[in-house]
Amino acid sequence: MKTNFFIISIFVCFSEIIFSQGNLQFNQVLKVNNSAQTVPTGKVWKVEAYMQAFTSISEFAEYPTCNFPDRQHPFLINNKPYYQINGSPGHGSSGIFMAVGNLFPLWLKAGETVQTTCPDNFLSIIEFNIIP
Repeated sequence: MKTNFFIISIFVCFSEIIFSQGNLQFNQVLKVNNSAQTVPTGKVWKVEAYMQAFTSISEFAEYPTCNFPDRQHPFLINNKPYYQINGSPGHGSSGIFMAVGNLFPLWLKAGETVQTTCPDNFLSIIEFNIIP
């Protein structure tokens, strides 16, 4: 019985070493707007919030223009648009349906890019170093 316990303990220790991904160490807080930013090598980003200067939940998408500040504007991850939606399901006058979800935080790995579509909007991001 002691031999089995010892073998299992050794296996668990080695599997922790082999499969561990490192620890995270706080590095800095970032505020990203409409200039694309890339997550550097050896870092991860935790997107905490998306702030839009002005919006009305009754109207939805006028992307990629910022000419309608009362409409929701997406942020881009790897050049794909994502909308921050927190309300009840429904649709705007454009007929585009919204769904509850898309809540933060959102994690980005090295090499991924992020930006807003309008200069007055921003993403609040915490950058972490990956410590082996």
